[in-house]
Amino acid sequence: MQVITNHKVIRNNFEKAVEKVKEADLVMIPAGFNNHIIWNIGHAVVTQNVLLYGMSGLDFTLPTDFIKRYKKGSFPSEIENPKTELDNIFELGKIANEQLGYDIREMRFGDYQKYETSFGITLNSFNDALQFNNIHEAVHLGYVMAIKRALGY
Repeated sequence: MQVITNHKVIRNNFEKAVEKVKEADLVMIPAGFNNHIIWNIGHAVVTQNVLLYGMSGLDFTLPTDFIKRYKKGSFPSEIENPKTELDNIFELGKIANEQLGYDIREMRFGDYQKYETSFGITLNSFNDALQFNNIHEAVHLGYVMAIKRALGY
């Protein structure tokens, strides 16, 4: 599926975008921004799970505390070890994507609760959410790039 291929590219671009960012800068919030690099990446991973699993009435595949930390409307919390947190986010994202692939093959997604996004796009089905998720993640990849620029990278 092209939508899955595109999603993998976006996730790889998140990893490439932070390769040379200093650990302390991963949690810096530049003037004019509401969050930091780590929050944007964690938020992308969580939102995928909320849009695809939560709105389909299925159990989340991510830990509840992780979802609370990065869900829509949350704000960056204190992170003691930014590198470890980032590695954890990428690992959870990979595990969630493997589970998503399995669940798509097993056709676990049926009923979908209609959802109006903050973009003004209405999601009426799992397929709508799958497509929209790439838009959402690309926006947050853009925020990561903008934060890097604001930090002098």
